[in-house]
Amino acid sequence: MGGRASGPMTPIPPQDVAIVSTNWPAGTLGLRIGDYMLSAHQKWTVTAVTNAGGYLGSPYFKITIAGTERALAATDDAEVIAVPTFTGKPEELWRIDQLTDGTFRIMPKAVPNSKEPLALTAVGASTPTLAKFDPKSDKARWNLRKP
Repeated sequence: MGGRASGPMTPIPPQDVAIVSTNWPAGTLGLRIGDYMLSAHQKWTVTAVTNAGGYLGSPYFKITIAGTERALAATDDAEVIAVPTFTGKPEELWRIDQLTDGTFRIMPKAVPNSKEPLALTAVGASTPTLAKFDPKSDKARWNLRKP
């Protein structure tokens, strides 16, 4: 029979990416969207990339899992993955546009085998993908927050 725990509950300490990442596969990682639980794989760092070009006065950015070199990248089938190491390839460079409602549109500099501009888009509540930006939808509008 279940019951209540007696006494105060002890909070679980934040995950240390240096420890938990040792259990991650060595190659590319697929991505999923889920409830934000402060897990190491859910914390991302956005960094301007020098000498990578840009647009309208803004540089391109790399997006990495915080504390690692694993970088967000576009694939040749218009999906997104985390590659083991940022190399500066066009599919690893991201344009970030602030929209009038305060959210952000995130677009890769290039998608291999595609000439169409695509944006990082949520598919339901489980998977990110790349798709044409729909200004009437919230699926490609992202909130960026400083931890």
